[in-house]
This record gives sequence, C-alpha cells and structure tokens, in this order.
Amino acid sequence: MGKDSPGLFDRPATGIGRFEPARLTQARVRLGASKTELAGEVGVSAAAIGQYEAGVNSPRPEVLERLARTLKVRPEFFGIGRPLARIDTINAHFRSLRSARVSDRQKALATATLVWELTFALERYVKLPEVNLPVFPVRTTPAEAAAILRRHWDLPDGPVKHLVATAESHGIVVSVRPLSEIDAVDAFSVVIVDRPIIITTPRRSENVFRHRFSIAHEIGHLLLHADSDEHSAAIEKEADEFAAAFLMPATAMDAVLPQRLDLAALDRLGRTWGVSPHSLVRRMVERGRTTESSARRAYQRLAMTDDPLADPTSAYPGETPSLLKKAAKLAGDHGAGMPVLAEALKLSASQVRGLLGDTDQRPVLRLVDSEA
Repeated sequence: MGKDSPGLFDRPATGIGRFEPARLTQARVRLGASKTELAGEVGVSAAAIGQYEAGVNSPRPEVLERLARTLKVRPEFFGIGRPLARIDTINAHFRSLRSARVSDRQKALATATLVWELTFALERYVKLPEVNLPVFPVRTTPAEAAAILRRHWDLPDGPVKHLVATAESHGIVVSVRPLSEIDAVDAFSVVIVDRPIIITTPRRSENVFRHRFSIAHEIGHLLLHADSDEHSAAIEKEADEFAAAFLMPATAMDAVLPQRLDLAALDRLGRTWGVSPHSLVRRMVERGRTTESSARRAYQRLAMTDDPLADPTSAYPGETPSLLKKAAKLAGDHGAGMPVLAEALKLSASQVRGLLGDTDQRPVLRLVDSEA
C-alpha cells in the first residue's frame, strides 16, 4: 500500500470515528471536482481518492483535514452515523440544457441530497406537511393526471394561485439553488426516502411564468414517472402536457381563450392564469383555435417584444419557496437554531443558511495590520 493509502478503513483513522466513503463522493461531486483534480489539491494520487471512495482504504488524519479544507466541509462531515442518500441510488428527471453531462447531473444530485438531509434534520423538531400525491391507474394520460391532481388537492377550476406554496403545503420540498451549484441544469425532481424534492435555478425562477411551468412540469414527473429512470424526449413531452393541462385546463381554456390570435389579450389572460403568452399560444393550437404556422409567427413577434425587465415576478409572492425557511425559524424559536442544524449536518452555519436560500449579508471584517 502507498503512503497515502494506509488501509485503516476497519478502525478509526481520525477523531471522526469511522470514515464514510460516500460522503467524500458527495462532497467532491457537489463541487464538480474530478478525482484527479481533488488529488492534485490534496497531494495524493487519483488512485488513492478512488480507494477512499470505494471503501478500500481510509485517509490518514492529515489527509482528511486537507480533504475537508479543499471540499469546504468540516472534517466530521466524513464520519458515519447520520442519514445519507447515496447519489448512485437516486433516480431523477432533469429539465436540463443540451450541454448537461453526467457529471453535471451528479453535481445537481449531490446538492439535492444535502437539501434532503436538511429536511430530515428539520423534521426532528418540526412536523412538515405530509406528502399528499395521488396514485394513478396504469396508462393514465398527462391530462387525466392533471385533472386528478386538481381534484385531489381540492383546487378550484380557475387559475392555480401560488403554485409553489400549494406544492409545499402538500409535502413537496422546493428549493432554488444558485447556478454555481447546478449551472448546466435548469430544474429537476427527485424522491429521496419518500420525500419529493423539486430544485430549480434562477434561469427558471427569475421569470415567474417559466418558474411556474417548470414546477408543474416537475410535479408531472413525480406523478407519472416516479418509478422510471428513463430520460427521453417522450418523457419530457408528457411532463409538458401535464403542466399545460394542470395550469390551463382544457375546459377552462375553451371558455377564456380568444377566437383569434390576439397577443395583447393573451398577455392579459396570462397574468391572470400565471402563464406566459407563449404557453397560451401553444394552448390555442392544441384547442384548435389557431394553426401551427400562425403560432410560429406569434412566437417570432413575442421574441421581438420580450422585455426581461418587465418580469411580473413580484406580483406572485406565493412562488418563492418558503417551507424550509419557515421550518428553520420555528425550530430556532424552540431551541434548535442554526448551530444545532449545522451540527446535525456537519456543515458550517453559513452553509446551512445557504441551503435554506439565505445569503449572508453580513460585512466581512478584518483586523488592521498594526505593522503596516
């Protein structure tokens, strides 16, 4: 064995107790580092990193310290004894960019596992809403599934107000993560230990219409494809069909859509229903109100008049995730504040705040060099 692979996996090698190989994989993948890159930073061989992650060997204490420093976690993060969702056991459905690689998706999943761990830690102190999703018969169509969910959640026939808040009230955890964490993925959904999680990025959340459609799309995956690990255009099309039927039910649309393409009217209608004019044009095609060629011309006009500064996000306060923040506040009010959560997750308090979606606004202070 090499000097960086001392073969100590079967006995405590550090003050953390036994080393958990999957924790190293989780921390490395979350930062998007390859084994070779991490090895170079830490001063060991890539083979040694592979052995650590495979559970063949365990890092010496000084190597563990360097791993923790490089991967921005506490050394105790690598210990066993707390819930862990292994990345290689999770199926997810990604609404991703064409450039997304397997490593990009694994990086996103590593973030999702930490969001789940935070949820699990909070549930020790706060009772979160129980998961309330219907079970469908085999061969249920996306439109049928959307109608069933509306009835199951007792939603009115009109617009779905505050979609994110509604999803959270039925046990779905929603989190918006910064592009630095999942830069090649727009949105995805995953179920970890029976807890459905939807994660989106600012590419979706900064426009409320895209955000709402993406959330509905991911709910469609959770309902229609929970037991499938298939990734295909057909699966994505089904999720889109579900989102359209859920946000814009056919019967309601037949009553409110204009008889001819009128973009001003669709803009007003979209603000009422919380959907984009683009989505309403597509719905007009599906309901036989206009043709594909007319729709293409409408899309071109919409692209020319789109004003990113005129985003109506502020008019939809119920589309900002709040479940985890509210749970953390309630836990803190009853003695389980940020230090307690940080200890449970073996992360810093600032990292836990980051998982909750809070940015640290405190100024950075440094001591004055008296010899300068």
